[in-house]
Amino acid sequence: MSELKYVGKETKRLLGPQIVTGKAMYTGDFKKPGMQYGKILRSPHPYARLAEIDTEKAKAYPGVSAVVTWKDVDRNIFITNGFTPPKHHHLMDEYVRFVGDAVALVVAETEDIALEAMKLIEVKYQVLKPVFTIEEALAEDAPQLYPELPGNIAPHKNNLNFEVGDLEKGFAESDVIVEVDSSIENGQNPLPVEPPVTICWYENDTYNFIASAAAPAYCHQNVASALNVPYEQVRLTAPAVGGSFGSKLYSGNVQPLVFAAVMAKAARCPVMFCYTKEEHFAIHQNRMVTNAHIRFGMKKNGLASAVEMRQYADAGVCASTQEFMLAVGTNTLPILCKTDNKKFDAEVVVTNHMPSGSFRGYGYMESTALVSQAIMEACIKLDVDPVDYLVKNAMKKGDRYHNAMAEPHPWQNNKTADWSDLVVKTAEAFGWSGRFKGWGTPTWVSPDGKKARGVGVGAAGHSDTGGKPSNANVTLTGLGAVYLSTCMAEFGAGTRDVMLKIVAEELDMPLECIRVSDADTGMTPPDFGSTGSRSTYCGGIVAKRACEDVKRKLYQLAHEKFGVPEDDLGFKGGKVYRLSNPGETYLLFPHLMGKVDSVTGCGRFEGVHNSTIFHLQFVEVEVDLEMGTFRIVDHFGGSDAGVVVNPLPLRNQLQSFFAGIDIACMEETVWDPNDYRVLNSSNIDYKTRTFNDVVKHDHIVLESMKNSENDYPFGAVGVGEPLLAPGGPAIRMAIYNACGIKLNSYPFSPAKVIQALKEKEGK
Repeated sequence: MSELKYVGKETKRLLGPQIVTGKAMYTGDFKKPGMQYGKILRSPHPYARLAEIDTEKAKAYPGVSAVVTWKDVDRNIFITNGFTPPKHHHLMDEYVRFVGDAVALVVAETEDIALEAMKLIEVKYQVLKPVFTIEEALAEDAPQLYPELPGNIAPHKNNLNFEVGDLEKGFAESDVIVEVDSSIENGQNPLPVEPPVTICWYENDTYNFIASAAAPAYCHQNVASALNVPYEQVRLTAPAVGGSFGSKLYSGNVQPLVFAAVMAKAARCPVMFCYTKEEHFAIHQNRMVTNAHIRFGMKKNGLASAVEMRQYADAGVCASTQEFMLAVGTNTLPILCKTDNKKFDAEVVVTNHMPSGSFRGYGYMESTALVSQAIMEACIKLDVDPVDYLVKNAMKKGDRYHNAMAEPHPWQNNKTADWSDLVVKTAEAFGWSGRFKGWGTPTWVSPDGKKARGVGVGAAGHSDTGGKPSNANVTLTGLGAVYLSTCMAEFGAGTRDVMLKIVAEELDMPLECIRVSDADTGMTPPDFGSTGSRSTYCGGIVAKRACEDVKRKLYQLAHEKFGVPEDDLGFKGGKVYRLSNPGETYLLFPHLMGKVDSVTGCGRFEGVHNSTIFHLQFVEVEVDLEMGTFRIVDHFGGSDAGVVVNPLPLRNQLQSFFAGIDIACMEETVWDPNDYRVLNSSNIDYKTRTFNDVVKHDHIVLESMKNSENDYPFGAVGVGEPLLAPGGPAIRMAIYNACGIKLNSYPFSPAKVIQALKEKEGK
């Protein structure tokens, strides 16, 4: 393969100058003529019936344009993705079902006027008994939150219930069988800097949005479904997005946009609706609480032989995307357990607190933490080195595995890489063989015996990078300008820069002559979006295919006009040339087309289900045995990018691992046990790591597809998605190896460490 000009090279970021100069346009920076502002009066109760509501004083308040209650909202408007589970959660209802649920919408000339008018709304509540946890919701005498969800369980598709292989034979052949009950209960918050913000105006039977949406076309579809209108009656433009981490996919929890739509139609003017930071923390969405019972069998040679998992997810007030997260999470089973003997069952449960929703590490962050606990227990019992386990159970290229997301053909063959190679090379770079002293054995103890260190490793991956469709168009004009039309949004990862480089590389055109469209669903072809590390792979493929289509059309023009065989033509530097005689060239203008003329190539990709992704993290921690605190002494990660396209954004993305380790170290949504309102709804009270607190770290990135024939865009695959998942299990293992305690509840607070140390000593 010849040397690439743009792929793998540092270049100026598309939005870079605008971001650093403050000129980048985010949704909150836009102003529409006549625009007003929306606010929501929210419920103080977790579960209640709205017995009476009087809005007359609020409607009469100067500057107020509209006041909306549940009685004013079409009963066919639900918060839904349009597929599954059944429609159940109305945008507004006679019942409020969590602290913060919408009671009334107010639109006014300013936010201050809207807030003052809200104080004039008089509400009488009939308070009802709520359910806050999975156990409470499933109890026989539990209040039923929705008639459509009997037993407080949301019906789902079959990929949450499957059994493959021969489970009992696998367990019979096991040298050890462990059973664990594991859970993730700290309700991590996605924490993008920019809260959800939307502008909507209703015009010509169309809901027009400017929105901070990370997956515009996917969001568009869900908003249309929620509003119960045809797809073409919604148009959504996503400008610069101030972070997402999964929370702005709006793949089910589309409340911010649907609220804005209802407000705009009622007020008959453009409306900006923006969450406050407190609402962002306490109302929008958090990582789902989940628990599982896992039965895991392993042979003494370190190979998994059978795994059975029963999992429950707490959807909060609205079941929307949780079943998809659970289904994606089932990919943890083949990634971490190399056996065909698997059984999985899951349920999504609704409760009376803020909705859970999509979050980076979508589903398999949770399942990785749960399954890794069982794997660690089995390795301890058989004295198997965890790196040896990962090497033997890592998927190799071509390996057959079960992917529940790939219905109706769940058996797939891994097309990406030999992941055992990544395990070996990352372990070598960390120095695992010289640092791991055996299970429960510290690598170092301070002379006074008050501090001890231990090492640990975690791994994660998935097979969901390309399982949805993507589309892009590329237009080449007679004067040599190139226009890339894509609905992929930009929210920090350099997605659009990757596509730009691939177009420049494939057409051999300078970056400077290529323009990338706005992410506008009314002007660009639909795309599932930049989720699950699919953007580099899927976006790159459709960009490359669109360029190939452009070249095919140019060759057809050359053949029609000059009789040159199409298979004897190439394109380079803005010119078509003869392969057999490179000196014979044809200019775009005037030879092939007019000045005001163009050809457009279309790129489409159905998506696949056999493109796996894998990531490892090694840590060394130091535990203070008196204080119960611990610190990360060293952190090392390993990924395989296939081929690196954007070096600096890749490096930045890999360094975001700390958002995953902090689920073990500090991050936790604190709920009031009496009504489950969020008590730490601010950046001061919600504990998270700042950039200045990032621990010592390093990583390796393999390029296993460089200079090889493959189906990827110049060999590039995604790397970022699994970064959140391995950190927690690695820290849990490292703490055990440092001081012999097993911590099963995130985050690992000093109180939990001290309690575990006391129990170990029999105190």
